[in-house]
Amino acid sequence: MIEEYIDYNQCSKLVITLNKFYKNKLEIASVEYPENLEHKSDNYFLYMFYSCLLDYGMRSKIYHKNLIDTYKKYPDIFNPNYVINMKEETLRNIIINHVHPRYPNVATKKWLELSKELEQYDSILDYLKSINSFEELEYFIRNIKGYGQKTGGLLIRIICDAKVCNFKKIIDSIPIDRHDIEISYLTGVINEKKVGEKDIKNLSDTYVKISKELDINPSDIDKYLWDVGNSFCNKKECDECPLKNLCKKGSDNNG
Repeated sequence: MIEEYIDYNQCSKLVITLNKFYKNKLEIASVEYPENLEHKSDNYFLYMFYSCLLDYGMRSKIYHKNLIDTYKKYPDIFNPNYVINMKEETLRNIIINHVHPRYPNVATKKWLELSKELEQYDSILDYLKSINSFEELEYFIRNIKGYGQKTGGLLIRIICDAKVCNFKKIIDSIPIDRHDIEISYLTGVINEKKVGEKDIKNLSDTYVKISKELDINPSDIDKYLWDVGNSFCNKKECDECPLKNLCKKGSDNNG
C-alpha cells in the first residue's frame, strides 16, 4: 500500500516550500469573470459552474477571454432555465463560434447536462449556503456529470474561497487529482504513480496532517498544488516552478 511508501519528510519539505512561495499571493485558483457580474451573486456562481465545466483542453487565459466575450453577446446561455429550452444546434453554434472548445460536440452535451442539473435549483447560491460540510460540497460537485478531477476541483476551490457555504472548519481532506499524484511522485513524496482509492486517501490525509502540524490551512496547500499543476507543470515551465529543487524534472533541467 502507498501509505508505506509516503516519504513524510519529503512531503513536509514540499508543504513548507509551497507555503513560503504562495502565502502572500492573493490570486490563486481564481477565474476571470465578466465585470458586470456581482461577486458571490447567484449569477456569479452560475457563471462559475459553466466556466469550470470546459476549462480544459486549451490555454486557460484564452478560454476565459472567449467565455467572457461569449457572455457579453449571449448571457442567456449561462441561464439554465433558458438553455434547457434552446435548440441544441443553436447552442452548439454559439459554443463553436465563440467559446472555441477543442471538442465542441462534447462541450455542447456537457453544457446541456449541466443546465438540466442546475435548473432544479431556484437559486444555486441559496443551495450552496445550505451545505454544511466540505465533504457535502465535494460530493455535490463530484456527482454532477461533466466535471473531471481538475475542473471539479477548481469549482470546489472557488466555492470554498467565496465562503458562502455553512461551514468554517478546516477541511479534513484534499481532493487529490492526477496532477497532485504526478507532483507527489516527481517530488519524491510517493515512489509510484499507480494508486488506488485507499492510496489517494492516505496521500490526502498526509497532506492534511502535515499542514495542520505546520499551522497551515490544508485548503491553501490544496490550492497551491492546483496552481503548480496548472501554471507550471501544464506549461512545462520547470525553471520558474517553486518545487524545481525537489522535483525530478526540475533537477534534470538544472543539471
